[in-house]
Amino acid sequence: MQNTIFLVNEEPFCLWDLDLQARNNEFLKGLDADYFDYCMKAYLETEDEQRSSVALRITLHHALETFFSLIGAYIQAPDCAYAWLAKCSTTDLRAFISRVSNSSPDIFTKLNISPVSWKTVAEAIFHTYMPGTEKQGRMIEHFSNVWQRLAHEFQDQKHIDEYNSMKHGFRVQRGGFALAVGIEPSFGVSPPDDEMHLLGKSDFGMSFMKLESLGTGRKNRSIRARRTSINWSMERVVLSLQLAYMSLNNVISSLRIINGWKASECKFLRPENDEDFENPWKYTPGVTNINFDYVIDERNTTTVTRRELLEMISNGGKEN
Repeated sequence: MQNTIFLVNEEPFCLWDLDLQARNNEFLKGLDADYFDYCMKAYLETEDEQRSSVALRITLHHALETFFSLIGAYIQAPDCAYAWLAKCSTTDLRAFISRVSNSSPDIFTKLNISPVSWKTVAEAIFHTYMPGTEKQGRMIEHFSNVWQRLAHEFQDQKHIDEYNSMKHGFRVQRGGFALAVGIEPSFGVSPPDDEMHLLGKSDFGMSFMKLESLGTGRKNRSIRARRTSINWSMERVVLSLQLAYMSLNNVISSLRIINGWKASECKFLRPENDEDFENPWKYTPGVTNINFDYVIDERNTTTVTRRELLEMISNGGKEN
């Protein structure tokens, strides 16, 4: 029997197997970064722009989650990447990616890098890509900057809520919104259209319900729903997805090389031009999210605990 010890963020595990390398290579062989490129091209060719926009947005979220998961495995358990992925929760993943973004000095890694940061991770991933050349240096610089930006978006709570709503089917409607402001000529009278000032607009986006707590106290079970709307720039979604796909391909190639694959058999991808690394962030709908809903006076609600609710249910929904 063989064994290897690894950490998932800060939690230790010991993996046992008859042949760890064979098992890991079996897993790495099955990784398919091209799936995301296939999805992107397929959705872009459809005639239903609204459904296509939702599918592309979900694919971007999915690609980022897959990429950062493999980054975690690459840093902490390249010899048993499949085990790291299986034991890593979404909460652990976001906590770990936050530590990498902040270059935390105490990150456990099986790589020969210190400290663990997006720059040192990029240096490790592109170690065999045209070594010693200016092109290798630009590859490291550009991708490390992209990963820092994508990590910020991956951890943004609005994006987290949006992704959860999409993949679990909680969305209310698809389509973006426009936000304009103007001064009322008199109370309750809307200003004419030509006096309204547009702050932002997009045809693409989504609205969903987010649940929030009412009242205070850790044991309180009173909640409310709040409608949240998010705008997308489709150009930014597509360009970000392209960079996520390339990044995913590159970390897979580096994982394979670490585990004994020939470098000549592993491809690395990059945009055609250096400025393409910046292109996604040149597009914005102006206003990216909005939250308009009813005002609920919490004085008209009741703070209830789990025990109290269960007692009400057992009494047919009536309070004692």
